[in-house]
Amino acid sequence: MGDPNDPLNTSALLGQLVDGRYQVESVLGQGGMGVVFRAVQTSVQRPVAMKTLHPQLAMAPTFFERFRREAEIASRLHHPNIITIFDFGRTADGTCYYVMELLEGESLRQRVKRDGPMTLRQAAAVIEQTTLGVGHAHKQSVIHRDLKPHNVMLSLIDGNEYVKVLDFGLVKAMEQEDDEQLTSTGQVLGTPQYMPPEQAGGERVDHRSDLYSLTGVLYYCLTGHSPFGANTVRKALQASLTQKPPAIETYRKGAPVPDAVDRFCQKGLAADPEARFQSAEAFIESLHAALSGAPDSVLDAVPQAVAEAGRESGSGSSSASRRGSGRTGSRASVKSVSAVNRAKTGQSSKVEVAPAATPKGGLPVGLVLGVAGVLVAVIVGAIAFKARQQPEAPTPPPTARPAPPPTAPVAELPPIRVTLKTQPDGAEVLEDGVTLGTTPLSLSWTRDEKRTLTFRVTGYKELEKALKPETDQDFEFTLEALRKPAAPVKGPGKGPQKPPPADISAFD
Repeated sequence: MGDPNDPLNTSALLGQLVDGRYQVESVLGQGGMGVVFRAVQTSVQRPVAMKTLHPQLAMAPTFFERFRREAEIASRLHHPNIITIFDFGRTADGTCYYVMELLEGESLRQRVKRDGPMTLRQAAAVIEQTTLGVGHAHKQSVIHRDLKPHNVMLSLIDGNEYVKVLDFGLVKAMEQEDDEQLTSTGQVLGTPQYMPPEQAGGERVDHRSDLYSLTGVLYYCLTGHSPFGANTVRKALQASLTQKPPAIETYRKGAPVPDAVDRFCQKGLAADPEARFQSAEAFIESLHAALSGAPDSVLDAVPQAVAEAGRESGSGSSSASRRGSGRTGSRASVKSVSAVNRAKTGQSSKVEVAPAATPKGGLPVGLVLGVAGVLVAVIVGAIAFKARQQPEAPTPPPTARPAPPPTAPVAELPPIRVTLKTQPDGAEVLEDGVTLGTTPLSLSWTRDEKRTLTFRVTGYKELEKALKPETDQDFEFTLEALRKPAAPVKGPGKGPQKPPPADISAFD
């Protein structure tokens, strides 16, 4: 639909009035599912976020009916930690959209990517709030299916920071059939790095699948890495069934975590759903227990690499001090975790002071120090009195320094447009395991930014390219087809050779 270089119809919607109700103003971001716009609900002049879904997702004949049903379910979720959906619909040209509250803040992935791994206190705050929202949805029989750091928003509301879970309940609407979860778009599958094995294998998922992904998000908060680092569905399935994630302290130099936290993550990432946490309530209770008894020095410890980065930045306060204080909302949430820990362990907030030591056969240390202090005070006073008797030298007038030349403001360079094409068309484009769309694909790109993209299509070899464009630029790549099985060969005086059995695939 529309310009093949703009398959998401981004430019066509800017400045338009959608369904006579929503005035589209600007692009907030885009991903594999579609584009998020900033818009205004004209009837009440309310700023909103409007997400339009990728046209390929609407190709199935029953798609909109499924989308409508799932959007209705998601719009009935009312919880402080779940984004509120106001409306949904379809435009005259078939573009499906839904309208949600406009949030100020950043994603959990953006926060950790910028500041590095969180302290235990901060990570517990984020995960506890996220789990409360997820648990509310589970009680309404709604499963997220794509929990990841990208879908956890740290939002500022009245100066406090709260967690908001995005894209809740809409992933199921992407399925073409109830029993078909592996689609060509990759959206139903979720993100491989945080996907449970039953989902990667195309089996049924339930609320325990979300708790597996939540554990992966906690691991990311504490390490800055996904548990297995898998960037494809096959690798995710193999890793989750055969490996254990590296110990958390591997990525936290100078800020180790209690062994109980590692055990918590191992249980949450168990391949068998029966071996995981069986409810959101049990997940939170076990998280509290894992942190029980940990002193503040452990809860607030910042990994050494992060602390050093803050000192090298030259700012007035280090990264460690900024992150240690946190936002008001996050502090309040984690403070409740610390209170639970103290209650369970019987710890007190009092600090006892030991009495001064007295050396054998001598005067008390306190008395000796007191006498020394008096002598020092007398000497300093005498020096000060003598100095006042001497005439003060006149203070030279300050030397006027020429004002520095004004610095011209550095103009922020506008983003550039990058168009991606492949032979053949329809290749899935991924970055860090996240689907951006399918070719031909047009992206908004920061000038001189280097990004590594993966191109994938069935029947062709996967291609990885690192791109760093300086201006608007088109890229076109030819994908190499996988080898086809050799045709049967006739031998001299013999009939044609038998083909391989039908149940043996010629490909891996």
